[in-house]
Amino acid sequence: MNNMPKEKFKKIATFILVPAIFLLVGSTVYLNLAEQRAVDRSKLPEKVEMSKGFQKWITNLKNEDFDIEADEFRLVEENEIYNTKWMKIYSMDEPGVPEELDRVLLSARNQEHVVYSPSDRHFVDYRPESRDGYLQNEVRFYGQKEDKVIDARILDCSIRANCYFDRAYFLDNDVFVISEISRNIDKKDEISPPCDNTMDCEYTFKIHLIDLINNKRWVYESNPFMLILDEKIKEL
Repeated sequence: MNNMPKEKFKKIATFILVPAIFLLVGSTVYLNLAEQRAVDRSKLPEKVEMSKGFQKWITNLKNEDFDIEADEFRLVEENEIYNTKWMKIYSMDEPGVPEELDRVLLSARNQEHVVYSPSDRHFVDYRPESRDGYLQNEVRFYGQKEDKVIDARILDCSIRANCYFDRAYFLDNDVFVISEISRNIDKKDEISPPCDNTMDCEYTFKIHLIDLINNKRWVYESNPFMLILDEKIKEL
């Protein structure tokens, strides 16, 4: 090494160091981007936050003195939505199916807590009552998707948690949002002491983002807060 000319040594060092620097910088950038994507994914998606339905919903909550911001929602759950146990599928080629589809679509029209897709060919029914074989804590999805008619329990919540679906809206024909208020306990919790609607209980809001095409449901949850549900439920 002592006998190597200085110019040649400099060239070898540069040849080794420059790629190493680029590799280090590239790795740092990649890690930063990966971390940023992970952070962003944990937050409420922009397409939800900026939608007319969400803005109307959160503005109404603020007008009713809820201390709530879009930035506080965090991803807490991700699931598939379709379950053959809770859905029925009919072919449009079956006798009577197109007529039944038109009948059901018409019968649900103008019902409170029923929202239709932009195409008007399917709807989400989140009425807080028993109806058409569905319970008060179950959300029904019904309508035509291509050459099939789907009738499915798309979502449910815990009665023990005093759950209530307060709003639903479509972002497009295949993606929609349902908001839920419920006690801050696990959906399967059977141990926590009862706390009914007339009592001061700890609650959270949940935003359910449902994608029919990709068979996915993402759940984003707010910070907890104390509330007597009966005093606010009519304003939700």
